[in-house]
Amino acid sequence: MPRHARAIAAAAVLLALAPTASCAGSPLVTSEACIDWVWFETPADAAAEADAVALGRIIDQAGSTSYMDIPATTWNVEVDSWLAGSGDAEIVVTSLPRSCGDTHDTMSEEQGGDAVVLFLRDASSGWETITPLQGVVPATSEGGIPAAWPDETGN
Repeated sequence: MPRHARAIAAAAVLLALAPTASCAGSPLVTSEACIDWVWFETPADAAAEADAVALGRIIDQAGSTSYMDIPATTWNVEVDSWLAGSGDAEIVVTSLPRSCGDTHDTMSEEQGGDAVVLFLRDASSGWETITPLQGVVPATSEGGIPAAWPDETGN
């Protein structure tokens, strides 16, 4: 290969690498955690995997914390009864974050005095929902665990 052809080829390689090299140290590079949460077919399946299941009401926000370095919210819950496991009549529950930039909080959506069923894990830091999407569900009119998730029943 002639000398000038090698120089052109080397310049082309350097130009191709330049954008990558300059972006590597850029302050605009960000990362976010994405957690692949387990999905339960039915609320009964979630109850079977939970450390405890409570029937109660989400009263108000207790504070904030983090879960795997992702911001999470804690909620004050008044427990009417323990459907599985046991605990106090008033508990604080961490609503696990959905992750991947989704900041919706299922517990905030269910706050307001209506009876809910909470599927809980007893973590070292206290009670937390077993997943961010399936940790809380509206209770049946009888105060029990529904047979299906709300979106499956048209609610």
